Amino acid sequence: MKKFLGIWNSTEKSIAGLLGLITTGLAFTNTILRYVFKYSPEWMEEIIVYLIIWAAFIVASILVEEKRHVGATFLVERLPTKMHRLVALATSLLALGFCILVLYLGWAIVHIAYVSDERSLTTMRYPLWIFYLSLPVGLSLMAARYVRRIYRLLFRFDPSDLKEH
Repeated sequence: MKKFLGIWNSTEKSIAGLLGLITTGLAFTNTILRYVFKYSPEWMEEIIVYLIIWAAFIVASILVEEKRHVGATFLVERLPTKMHRLVALATSLLALGFCILVLYLGWAIVHIAYVSDERSLTTMRYPLWIFYLSLPVGLSLMAARYVRRIYRLLFRFDPSDLKEH
């Protein structure tokens, strides 16, 4: 399981890093084109936005794994281990429920955009279902991380699991 988790983590980080690198390159190129050559292709800005959103949803999964999402840790970390574990379990269950709800709604949005062949308004006419797919993909990754966390809190509890990485 550790090997699989290591591959999963490194794959997500690599994809997010690659998307960030491509986005940075496109933004730099777009800036040079705009201010030096007075030309700014609208499709480039559109791709930049889509890549940033895809990267953000992938990074959200990494943040779940590393327990780095925003939380009220100041008080919770001072609770006794048993209570801290219960709070972590309750918040993980709530987060999983949220992920599942938004995941379901995200798939509905992707389906509607795909069936109706919804496209962007720019000259690129980008199929929007690919952009919308970032929502269910990211939330699936996050939900899987929360399922793993809940399992560990219930059946493989280690007090060090309550600490941030």
